[in-house]
Amino acid sequence: MKLVIATHNAHKLEEFRGLLQLPGLDVAMLPQGVPDAPETGTTFVENANMKARFYAEYVGDWVLSDDSGLEVPLLGGEPGIYSARYAGVHGDDAANNAKLIARLHECGQTQASASFVCALAVYHKGNRLASVEGRVAGTIFDHALGHAGFGYDPLFQPSGSTLRFAEMTQAQKAEHSHRAAALRQLAPRLQEWLD
Repeated sequence: MKLVIATHNAHKLEEFRGLLQLPGLDVAMLPQGVPDAPETGTTFVENANMKARFYAEYVGDWVLSDDSGLEVPLLGGEPGIYSARYAGVHGDDAANNAKLIARLHECGQTQASASFVCALAVYHKGNRLASVEGRVAGTIFDHALGHAGFGYDPLFQPSGSTLRFAEMTQAQKAEHSHRAAALRQLAPRLQEWLD
């Protein structure tokens, strides 16, 4: 079974490949030239469903889409669904992190409680097969540590760990991450489809 991950982000694809170790499952990236899906939902789940449905029209295989990001209650939930484009340019990790740190400092803080959220949706031939959401609580800091991962990983330390996501190996991150939490919910369904 081929499962297309609705992304052109190589880091995200590798993370999914590491987490989706199911026999008989071939995990691939979106082909080049596919237009960007709309992301006009107001929640992570809405956006994940919207993207999966959109890309399923272009790809004949099963499509798994995620919408994920960081929520900081101190900042009214920012950056939330705008996490990837928080500073204005989609995928500019350095600018997004700098804006988040500046917002913390505006509130007179050097750290704050935060949660990483990941919503996943699977579509095939226009039909939604599953939709789940995983969360991990932790703390966001105003200085980066580590060089692994992407996005806000250098600033985020999950509860119960002394390491930031960017300091963890892929295996360590899989124990804590929001993406892994969502995939743990989805894995039994994927196994059913493979069987």
